[in-house]
Amino acid sequence: MSVNFESDLLLITAASGKQSSHLIPQLVKQWKRIRLQVASTTSADNLAKQYANNAGIEVVQADMSDAQACTRIMDGVAACFLVTPGFHPHETECGYNIIDAALSQPAGQFKHLVHSSVIYPVLRKLLNHDSKRYVEEYLIESGLPYTIVQPTTLMENLPIAKLIQEASPTHACLWNPETEFSFVSCRDVGAACANILAEREKHYYATYQLVGTPQPLSYNDAVGIVSTALGKAVKLEQKSIEEGVVMFSNVFTRGELTVAAPFATTQGAARMFMYYNGKGLLGNPNVLEMVLGRKPLDYRAWVDINVRECKGGGHGARESGSGSGKADGLIARSTGLGLR
Repeated sequence: MSVNFESDLLLITAASGKQSSHLIPQLVKQWKRIRLQVASTTSADNLAKQYANNAGIEVVQADMSDAQACTRIMDGVAACFLVTPGFHPHETECGYNIIDAALSQPAGQFKHLVHSSVIYPVLRKLLNHDSKRYVEEYLIESGLPYTIVQPTTLMENLPIAKLIQEASPTHACLWNPETEFSFVSCRDVGAACANILAEREKHYYATYQLVGTPQPLSYNDAVGIVSTALGKAVKLEQKSIEEGVVMFSNVFTRGELTVAAPFATTQGAARMFMYYNGKGLLGNPNVLEMVLGRKPLDYRAWVDINVRECKGGGHGARESGSGSGKADGLIARSTGLGLR
């Protein structure tokens, strides 16, 4: 059941999201057949333009909460990278639908499902973690060959490109900036998942926490590192829970102020901000180092790479807006909020 890079069809969900955007460039070096799923027409158009010169890439628009749509995009697929839409009112069902679609494939065709979950899905107070806990359980009991990765807080939530452009840079912090977290870069998540997909059987039935930073950092610490790299002070503005929910809702509704975010979405955001006011997410980088075959990027190294690329107009200049097309757009670039 080793990978046939010429003929195996690989499905990537949430293909314009932060994680998948860093995974796809790793995959195109080996995989000749890749199907990219997105939810919006804007994201579909953007990806189609981005990969217009790659005949092996197919872009499909589909709602993962629609079981029939999931069956359609899973047709002929040998492996799948699954990222469920965070804070979606039916996030758990989206995961179930993809798993069921994989199970519906002819015997022997589907060979590997890599699910990007979240660090500590057992934290029931965090609704965006709890929804993924059910997906993990369903996948484990499905009988499919699987690997689960559990990224911690993403470094990319700090919009480096925006901070570089501002004379007096300011970043909105939606919880206590002294709360400590372990961080991981989407670069390393992408590289690790590319290894897992390519090595396939070596990673069957494994669950990997993906953590990059060797020591916990608060957002005050993180902004201090950025300030040093930029040569100018970055100011943090702590927002109230109510303000944070409004900002988060604007990201979810693509900035359409006439569209209300679902109640489950605003509740999930409010609980997350309240939790982060007192508790962070802490982990260890040893597992990620094993999967990568090298030490993961620490925060300072990640900042230095992004500053260099942003000033040079490279990939890093686009990173802060790499969420979901306009799903992150102007709002995410100004707040650091974005979809996974």
